[in-house]
Amino acid sequence: MAGLVKSLANIALLRGDPSALPSSWASVAVFVLAYAFADIVVASTGSIQPVIARTAVDLALTLPFFWLLLAITRRTHRFPQTVNAALGVYVLLAPVIILLLLLRNPARSSQAFSLLVTASFTVFMVWYLLIVGHILRSALDTGLVTGFAIAVTWLVVTVAISRSLFGAAT
Repeated sequence: MAGLVKSLANIALLRGDPSALPSSWASVAVFVLAYAFADIVVASTGSIQPVIARTAVDLALTLPFFWLLLAITRRTHRFPQTVNAALGVYVLLAPVIILLLLLRNPARSSQAFSLLVTASFTVFMVWYLLIVGHILRSALDTGLVTGFAIAVTWLVVTVAISRSLFGAAT
């Protein structure tokens, strides 16, 4: 377990790649469950409704998107490790997201503090997209800019579909 966390931390720090992660379908199921739990906690903390439906839609969009991306480039054998890396890093970083969401409460903070939290959240989200871009760069054997562009596209599409289904998050 410590080795798995270390591998995910190295990926999050852009020093490692998904090849150090398990590549079995059973591990994908475990990572999907861990992601779903972490995302439900994050969404609940951020008062995003409906929590379970949004998490289900997110997974229903993310898993086929990654599969299609890898299928187009003839690298479907990398799907388990790629998904494990993307979902696992989210699980690893979820406590930071929760902390930032808790600090975001405008009723308890000054305008300067609120601005600092918002800026921190923005930097954190760009970093997460950079991590996903790094994972995709490794999976697709491409450059980081291409991986980052695909990660941003993935985020924009999933947010747009989620908003069309559920409305804007609160």
